[in-house]
Amino acid sequence: MTRIFPLYLLIPELPNLNSPKYLDRYGNQVRQSIADSQRGILQHFLSLGNTNGLTLSLRYFYDPNNSKEERLKIYLIFNYFHNSSQQINRVREEIISFIQYSNLSIFYNFDLSSGLNQNLGWVNHIGETLKPESFNSQGYYVPDLFEANKNNNMLNVCDILNRLNEKFLLEITLQVCHQSEDRSELSKALAQMIPQLQQVTSHRRDMFFERALSIYQHYQTTYLHSNLFKYSIKALAETRSTIRPVLMELVRNATEAKSHGEQDHVEIVSRDVDTQKFLKSLNATENIQICTAIERQGWQGNFGDKSIRQPVKPKSSNDELGDGSTDIYLKPFTSYLADFNNAALPPSSRGEIVRSSPSAITQSFNSSGKSPLAQIKDLKPLHRYATLEEISGFFRIVIPGKTPVPGIPQEQPPLIKPNAEEIFRKYSSAITKNPDQYIVGMAADDGRIVYSSWDNDPHRLVAGRPGYGKSNFLHWIIFQFLYANPKRKVYIADFGGADFQYLEDMNLNIEIVINSKDCKELVEKIHQEYEERLSLMRHYKVNNIKKLQAKGVEIDRMLWIIDEAAAIARADKELKKAIEQRLEEYVLQGRKFGIHVIYCTQFPTAEVVSRQVRENCGEKVVFRLSPDATDTVLGYRLGDDIASAPKGRAFVEGQDGGQYVNTPEIILPEETIVPISGTIWRYLYSRS
Repeated sequence: MTRIFPLYLLIPELPNLNSPKYLDRYGNQVRQSIADSQRGILQHFLSLGNTNGLTLSLRYFYDPNNSKEERLKIYLIFNYFHNSSQQINRVREEIISFIQYSNLSIFYNFDLSSGLNQNLGWVNHIGETLKPESFNSQGYYVPDLFEANKNNNMLNVCDILNRLNEKFLLEITLQVCHQSEDRSELSKALAQMIPQLQQVTSHRRDMFFERALSIYQHYQTTYLHSNLFKYSIKALAETRSTIRPVLMELVRNATEAKSHGEQDHVEIVSRDVDTQKFLKSLNATENIQICTAIERQGWQGNFGDKSIRQPVKPKSSNDELGDGSTDIYLKPFTSYLADFNNAALPPSSRGEIVRSSPSAITQSFNSSGKSPLAQIKDLKPLHRYATLEEISGFFRIVIPGKTPVPGIPQEQPPLIKPNAEEIFRKYSSAITKNPDQYIVGMAADDGRIVYSSWDNDPHRLVAGRPGYGKSNFLHWIIFQFLYANPKRKVYIADFGGADFQYLEDMNLNIEIVINSKDCKELVEKIHQEYEERLSLMRHYKVNNIKKLQAKGVEIDRMLWIIDEAAAIARADKELKKAIEQRLEEYVLQGRKFGIHVIYCTQFPTAEVVSRQVRENCGEKVVFRLSPDATDTVLGYRLGDDIASAPKGRAFVEGQDGGQYVNTPEIILPEETIVPISGTIWRYLYSRS
């Protein structure tokens, strides 16, 4: 027989909110739309008839032992018990239908899962977030309200989780409590507490009692005749010290700034200290239930047995609470209680103080066979109830920002395959207006054009496996570099010997070498150009190529491409030393001399990409590589996304940070098969 409940739904990836499919539809309201769709979960199931006891649990499970992109798993779990199998199936169908067709499904995908890892043997401590509660030693009690922050995106909480070095489970569990359930004890307690507070506040102004009165009036008007949630917000951890930072960050993000009562909101039990409470709470987590075993210390002893009427009395001093030896019997309150209990209270002195023992009222009710006065513990359920508005700030699936959430995959945008000629026709004016920039490609997340600047980033480090776009990218750069000014010079060390042959027949300022011996001569030729530029700058007393151009000197940028750099590492010591020495000079002085280096490799080892090369190449362009290889290029590891990047997609890091870019495919001339006139290169001829 197929198990119907619990129903585990795994969120395999988070939406990429920079994608045009979201921005075109929602614009800058996209994150608010997601928050509204999540609120819709609670609203939908709270409004369903005959689902009392339906449990929803949102869980963030962090395991640092998993791969970097799979350390954080998010589950949405439903549980439901009923005597009727027909009713159980109906509720399951409602859940599946909502998940498939609600607005939530626009942003999140859900995979039906076999279940969250139920082996919780690693858990040693459980912390729980509760409403703020104010206790008074003489028996006064106020359970405060949650004031939801509707803008909570859970990003700060996820950041903390991803900094942990151990397993951690954050659980937000809600249970539907329909208004049809019996709340008579709570109703009676509120009916007695409110007049009591009204009597006290009528004698003198007191902010504490006035706030308490306002809170209880809210409970009476809102809680007694509404569908509510019973909640449990827990953290399960190996180490006690990790609980409070996570839960308090959740409280700070899920609620408004002001709060009352016990400020930290957190109670913690441990396996070896509070064993009974710990095991009850752990069992509830395993069975997708709510446990109320964890509670404030204020409930210890006989605090809850005190009569609601016992503590409060007027005093001329600043003391707010009395010892119960004098109680107030005023007409309005006795009438209120009489109406509620269908019984008359003992005769009132119409405002005079009646001296009695603390239990006199209770004894009077017991002796007359009527129900006794309510006790403080009758108000206790209030600290476990919450309205939709109160709890919506907590029950929140993380809403991504502009950068991916660490630990969980992000939705990959559909591959935009830009065509070089289409991009060039549309944006070529940007190159002619500013010849110091070129087009890298189109941003993978939203399709915008991504530019780079020779002035800002004079040198580039390009890496990637064969066949994934590295060489195509070099052709695209060469074309734009020469289109900006065909008089520019390009030197290419092509140790593979085949990728740039087509350029030899195009009558351009391009020189290509294919072996290490010729490369040494090329290096010295470039160095001679370097010395000439230095001499010109000294002659004209300027310090960069732009100022030299302003003096009327016909000179422009020069580009040196090294492809494949691993050949330098394999060269003889003399050649390797000469190349590295000149390379270091150009890298350090290239910006002002207009000499630019593109250092390319398929094999980015520490020997091929030295620390000096990495640091002096301001822009890095990484096509498909293993995550470990990206560390050599970037100084940090990229996730698995780069290891599976499609052809043409690169991670580009420059002055403005890093982003994924789809570089355009450029068609090369191929003798009689593809004539120059059928490629983008024809524009170079018209330009020159």
